[in-house]
Amino acid sequence: MKKTAVLLFFLLITTCTFATSSECYRNFSQNPDILFMSAVAAIDSLNQLELCEIQSKNGYILFSKGSKFYLLTLTKKYQNQTEIKILPQDSNYNDNNEVAKAVFSLIDFQLKYQKMEQVK
Repeated sequence: MKKTAVLLFFLLITTCTFATSSECYRNFSQNPDILFMSAVAAIDSLNQLELCEIQSKNGYILFSKGSKFYLLTLTKKYQNQTEIKILPQDSNYNDNNEVAKAVFSLIDFQLKYQKMEQVK
């Protein structure tokens, strides 16, 4: 389990350097649980994206657009500071990252206009 987590972390760090930072990840001033639910709702609302796997404990979402898979990860940085990374799983960063831009804009919309509350 630890080897898989270390390998995933290493891949996220090394592959993110090939894309510009603003297209690869974004920081949010939000609770990670609320942000996770906003990310799931944003991906689900886009008709061209298909949710493949959701792991709320580890904080990642695997989704696809056609035959291309993407990994969205949430990392709690500080108190109410969470980072989201959206990375293509084939490490091909030559496209214009329209999927990441669309997901980030819908997450922003979810956080701004639709209030989600943490279930206690």
